[in-house]
Amino acid sequence: MKKKLLAITLCTALSVGTLTGCGGSAVKKLADTAKEISEQSDATSTPNAPTATPAPKETTLAMNKAGKVGDWTFTVKKLATKKTIKTSKYMEAKASDGNLLVLATVSVTNNGKKEATFLPRVGMENTMITAKLIYKDNFEYQPSSITGYDKDIAAKSIDPLSKKSGIVAFDVPKKVAKDLKSCKIRIGTKDEAVIYTAK
Repeated sequence: MKKKLLAITLCTALSVGTLTGCGGSAVKKLADTAKEISEQSDATSTPNAPTATPAPKETTLAMNKAGKVGDWTFTVKKLATKKTIKTSKYMEAKASDGNLLVLATVSVTNNGKKEATFLPRVGMENTMITAKLIYKDNFEYQPSSITGYDKDIAAKSIDPLSKKSGIVAFDVPKKVAKDLKSCKIRIGTKDEAVIYTAK
């Protein structure tokens, strides 16, 4: 649209210059100015189009199938619902008021060359392994830390070529905990993950 407008303006100016007997240098100067404005308009009116963010690479597996992301191989064996977890002979952990605990039993192998932490509490978003429980593809819950529970595998350091088994606990509303068939467990990074279906 701007090009058309400039072209019309230029033609009009040239016509007026011819009719009024303007010298050739004045017309040339006017043409050069119009060309310069047109080039600036082109440079600013076509900004670089934003590049689309690629969707994460996600693999869907059934329970008891081995998944792999980076240096980690893992298997979600089952999901279970509990009101409380006995953390020692005299202590127990329980869900927050009105909630229940969903426990994912997981086995993990570190295939890397050095000790690493599975499901660290902090780290680089693109590289750290995280887990979340997804309910009906819309609601997401992060793992809960269970103090003093040695079976909690979240934030556990694992030696290279070593395997550990344990649980990842999620503190969720009763409605979610009682509908495990509508739940999925996603384990992986922001860009790559394995999704276990409870069906």
